[in-house]
Amino acid sequence: MRSELEVAVAEQQGRPTVATMTGELDLSTGPEAYVRAAELLGERPRLVLDLSGVTFCDSSGFNVLLRLRRRVVEAGGRLALVAPPVQIARLLALTGADAVFAVYADVGTAVASLTDTGS
Repeated sequence: MRSELEVAVAEQQGRPTVATMTGELDLSTGPEAYVRAAELLGERPRLVLDLSGVTFCDSSGFNVLLRLRRRVVEAGGRLALVAPPVQIARLLALTGADAVFAVYADVGTAVASLTDTGS
């Protein structure tokens, strides 16, 4: 059975782009998720990634988040993760990645944080 992942986007003029992932972030969905999220990066890449709807994440899915963060940073932008499920939060903590990702409880706080910094 093929897993599925949806990426819904809400762009706000002059504000960070908000993308919501829903479903499984794994080997079969990760490559497409990365491409879709990377396409959202413009001249001033500020991306809020709402993970509250992610129901499963394997190591390849986690790698997608790490690669996406690297790409955002290389472009001079910022990436915020919102409401990562327990599984992803645990991976962040176990790998030490929680020190490099900005993690927020809700989209509004994440958007405000990326907007206030002028990044």
